Amino acid sequence: MSDTNSITASFPTLEAARSARKRLARAGFARNSIDIERRRDDFEVSIRTRDENRRRAEAILHRQSMPLDVGQVADGARSFVERNRGLSIGLAALAGFMLFGLTNRR
Repeated sequence: MSDTNSITASFPTLEAARSARKRLARAGFARNSIDIERRRDDFEVSIRTRDENRRRAEAILHRQSMPLDVGQVADGARSFVERNRGLSIGLAALAGFMLFGLTNRR
């Protein structure tokens, strides 16, 4: 007899379902035990886990992602730099001149 349970949660978008899968993986759950399936207009995330991890998995699945998740902020910054390369180079040059001016005072 198996002591694993299946826990499921529905999400309105694929992005929200993938975010839940990432949270579970970061919490230490095996990636191969996490599935995403489409159910009509929603996406269902299911995970197979042992009884002792059930409450933790449920809490992670039903928790909303942090608004300022470090990975999302890094992805946003990278995409901004890629879209606005000229502005990024100009800001980097300005920051360099400012640092040079502050450290080269007599």
